[in-house]
Amino acid sequence: MVVDSAIDMAPAWARTALWGQRVADDLGQLGAPGHESDASSTASHAKELLDASAGRLGKIAVIGVHGWFPMRMLQMLAGEPTGKSEKFCLMMREALKAYLLESHGVTVTDDDITLFPLIGEGRIEDRVELLLSQITDSEAPEALEAPGAGPKAETRSEPEAAQLGKDSATGPSGKQSQVLAEALMPARGRRAQALQSADTVFVVTHSQGTPVSAMMVERLFEMGLLDTARQRVAMLAMAGISHGPLPHLKDNVVIKYIESETARELFELMDPSSHQSQRYVAALSTVLHKGVRLVCIGSWVDEVVPLYSAILQGVSHPNVYRAVYIDAPHYLDDFLTNLIIFALRLRNMGVYDHDLLIHLSEVVAGSLWGHWGHSTVYGEPAVYKLALKWLLYSTSAASQASASASVPTGVIRLPGSQPGARASVSGPQTHMSYRPFNATHPLNPFYIPWIMRTLWDEPAVRNNAELRAELERLVGLFDKWEPKTKVGRDLKYRLEPVRAAL
Repeated sequence: MVVDSAIDMAPAWARTALWGQRVADDLGQLGAPGHESDASSTASHAKELLDASAGRLGKIAVIGVHGWFPMRMLQMLAGEPTGKSEKFCLMMREALKAYLLESHGVTVTDDDITLFPLIGEGRIEDRVELLLSQITDSEAPEALEAPGAGPKAETRSEPEAAQLGKDSATGPSGKQSQVLAEALMPARGRRAQALQSADTVFVVTHSQGTPVSAMMVERLFEMGLLDTARQRVAMLAMAGISHGPLPHLKDNVVIKYIESETARELFELMDPSSHQSQRYVAALSTVLHKGVRLVCIGSWVDEVVPLYSAILQGVSHPNVYRAVYIDAPHYLDDFLTNLIIFALRLRNMGVYDHDLLIHLSEVVAGSLWGHWGHSTVYGEPAVYKLALKWLLYSTSAASQASASASVPTGVIRLPGSQPGARASVSGPQTHMSYRPFNATHPLNPFYIPWIMRTLWDEPAVRNNAELRAELERLVGLFDKWEPKTKVGRDLKYRLEPVRAAL
């Protein structure tokens, strides 16, 4: 869980970068610094626009795509994962109902939300075809058939199937998981039409499911089952493997010699010239250009995915929102936490962080021994609510107003930085910017002082009073920072010359 007081300690804008418990309030603040007299009326108007956006959700479809499930031997080291597609769908449904009622007075029932928990393991492109067939085919693909897989959805009520799901097998494709997935989804033969007729679509995914989902969504657009001319589409990527896993895992004996080809394939995403990377980037470019809203959530002490990979560091687009989930036991209002929040805020404002987040990812990485950040992220309801908040804000008139020259904002973008235009059901389209980097190459740790000095002199930062004040606050936090880990102490040592210069 995440403690509310941890959010209260951070500035309003920092809450959006941390994990978004109150991101709707912050995203709704359209006034820039220096417009305090209009803040109340502006916030009230923004709330009205967001309420109107929430009232237009209509029929909702939620697609769940699970990630890679390791073999039993690796689970003995890293712990047994529980992130199944049906869990993502149910969590998203509850988040939708709770947040819409609490924040916008909109009542949504289970009947208004159609769930598509897609299940199936394998290599990335094989999974794309397998999961698509569960939406488009009238009969189950042979690869998913299992002896005694149980009756279809028509003969199992959702509560009965959910009870079976509690005892599901370790993998996502076990007998009980199949029964629950079939019970939650529309009957075969009706699924494609149910998805096509939805007014709002959420794709909720984790880990390896992120590149799988991007390619699958691209195909759904090609098939005409998704169309942002009539639908709002959002994708929530939790701890997504966008630039590969933690590099040192490649030499792990279990992964190298025992794990499946599926696990080893993930390391291809570290190289931007690999087929999988190029295919993934092409799919992202297509779906973002179409107007899909993408929320990338990294997880503190993730033992599998580095922060830069989870937040999709190489991609820039105004439809992408980045955040990091910090579990309560690991939250500290210290220099490191606030520095990462600051860097995430820059990315959300369209300001290049000079790859600071790449260099900081090692400091917040977990280990296979005792850290489970890769799995805790999908158990937090606020993570799912953040996807809804970003969709509501970025597709509302409030977002278009904040992108205009007449109403600048210090929350989403800076004047003169990344264009504020966002592709929407009726708005302009923006092309994705891609800055490839090869995660297989070792980093020079002494770049960090130069990066910090460059950010200090960055015009977009110097000309923004809030950012400048936060940089000065970081200097004070640095003086008080007493890191407990070796990588933290090394980081402080390397930053000492910058502190002296400032």
